[in-house]
Amino acid sequence: MPLKRPLLTIAIPTYKRSGLLQKLLDVLAPQLAGRPEVELLISDNASPDDTALVVQRFMDAGLSIRYQRHPENIGADANFVSCFQLASGTYFWLFGDDDILVPGALDEVLNHLAGQKYDLVYVTSYGFREDWQAERSRDPLNRSFHRIEDATQFTKVTNIMFTFISGMIVNKARLEEMSYEDPANFLDTNLVQLSWTLPLLRRHRCSLVLWDRPVAARQGNAGGYAIGTVFGANLAKTVVRCLPDRTDLAACILNFALRRWFPSILYDARSSGNQNLHLEEAQTSLKQTYGHNIRYWIFAYPVLELPLPLARAWLRGGEALSKLIYLGSISNFWRKEV
Repeated sequence: MPLKRPLLTIAIPTYKRSGLLQKLLDVLAPQLAGRPEVELLISDNASPDDTALVVQRFMDAGLSIRYQRHPENIGADANFVSCFQLASGTYFWLFGDDDILVPGALDEVLNHLAGQKYDLVYVTSYGFREDWQAERSRDPLNRSFHRIEDATQFTKVTNIMFTFISGMIVNKARLEEMSYEDPANFLDTNLVQLSWTLPLLRRHRCSLVLWDRPVAARQGNAGGYAIGTVFGANLAKTVVRCLPDRTDLAACILNFALRRWFPSILYDARSSGNQNLHLEEAQTSLKQTYGHNIRYWIFAYPVLELPLPLARAWLRGGEALSKLIYLGSISNFWRKEV
């Protein structure tokens, strides 16, 4: 008799961040107690620190972990793909080693997954820098969850957050029944996760949004990539490639990024002097990719070019307008449960 498939795999790719991994596991381990339907997978990308010892300590304490350690660093994208390929759960959740799943969140997720089949689950998040508990924030409208059958509606809600690994749970069992491109073909895009998320959006039936921000997302810990390349050319090409017959959905993702996400992150990079995102390359790359889109010129370009005080004022005005557009396009957005 074949072994029963776990309901959910939580896969944590990690590299040289043993302290952050420990903080995540400190919060996650109690939530996994008595949850045999969850497979915990940790994929160590040849960390030179004490990551292996941290994992072993949790295993010695009774936490069931499927641990793999690559003999050499294969790169973040390849490690993500390795997690996806190894996961045996019906649902697959790639989770950042620097993020936190707040207490009680796993029970909520599993209750939903056990009760109905979903293609995708968007797990909303809040940002923190120092203390995820002290900085905890919740949904301002006190919403609980929405079940969404319309693909366009789900795309408008999720938008650029399709790229945030800790915020998206995918139905891997359903994906395996579909035709989709090998995730390994998306290596070196820094967006390989879209290769298993967007095909499910393309064949969307029903998905779930958990509104009460169960994920604490660590801020200021990203970088090392050129934002103009990754979220310019790579993002535009990848969403079209994964949604070849749903250009309307691709446009939803890209238009939101131009209206809301790019202006904010570009301003933050300028005002902080953060060089990790290669801001000097962003203008050329973004203009080449999005110059045909009026939203680039209205929302993003002024934030890049105006003096910082004016750029900040422009950003705030754009945020207000974008929020009105966002709320006006989502039906029943204010209801606690739908």
